[in-house]
Amino acid sequence: METPAVHLVLLAKFAGVLLFVAGSGASLLARTREERRRATHRIASTGLFIAWSGGFALASLSGIPLTELWIVLGLGLSLSAHVVTVSAVERGASRGHVVAFAALLLGILGAMIFRPVFGA
Repeated sequence: METPAVHLVLLAKFAGVLLFVAGSGASLLARTREERRRATHRIASTGLFIAWSGGFALASLSGIPLTELWIVLGLGLSLSAHVVTVSAVERGASRGHVVAFAALLLGILGAMIFRPVFGA
């Protein structure tokens, strides 16, 4: 049953995802090291924290175990996407960083849409 609390958590998670993607994109497109650092550490990292916190809260409110394959995939792929972004901070964003981030983002979306489970 969806309650107002669930809707607030959904809104917070959506805002976190937007911050994560926007901050990562800004980091990959930024020209200077300082701009990349600011976008990654202030915007993308904060967005990832909010998105993960919202996801944990939604799983708890919905009674979904955190060991579901689609949740584990989402966590692992989003962490990998953030590592790609952090890697681009010091080295400068290359085409490889952008392609890797886009591929990981598609993997995250695929896991969330198709929701594979263990043993299915």
